[in-house]
Amino acid sequence: MSGNLQNGSGSAPKKSHVTEFILILLLLLSVVGIALTDYSPTKGFWYWMIMAPIFCIATIAIEWPNLNRRGEGKGRLVWTQVFHWFAYLIVIYLVFLLSATDTGRLNNVDVGLVALLILAFATLSAGITASWRISLVGVFLGIAVVAIALVEEYIWALLIPLALIIIGAFLFRRRKSKKAQGV
Repeated sequence: MSGNLQNGSGSAPKKSHVTEFILILLLLLSVVGIALTDYSPTKGFWYWMIMAPIFCIATIAIEWPNLNRRGEGKGRLVWTQVFHWFAYLIVIYLVFLLSATDTGRLNNVDVGLVALLILAFATLSAGITASWRISLVGVFLGIAVVAIALVEEYIWALLIPLALIIIGAFLFRRRKSKKAQGV
């Protein structure tokens, strides 16, 4: 019986680490999107379009294990997220229609910021129907948009160390958890 307890307690931190890894990956992918859109609007467009299924799958993956505990249907989660992220795709497409290459209303830097702002809102609202952790990613992305807009000249000097700190904290916590488990 104690073997079952040990196995059960050992699986919870592992699941938590997978969730944390997914959330950190989403943040890092979002920052890459801004740089790519500044560099190449065409590649940026496709990058932001590809983010929809990535965020959709991540949201479903994070929330999936919690559905049985709450007694909710898995089909509802899947369809809610699919429709939600399809709406994101439409809005991103419309933003790129306003870009300098199409109508000249927005320059490439602005398109990247607007795309990230839309992703922040979509992520925040996806988290409202799924997991609060996803909402936190949306809040962080929204703060990142403001920070990038205010300190654009220095943002890469700030984001790279921040990304390294986040990754380091994740690895430190993972290592500490393994030591606590005696692995």
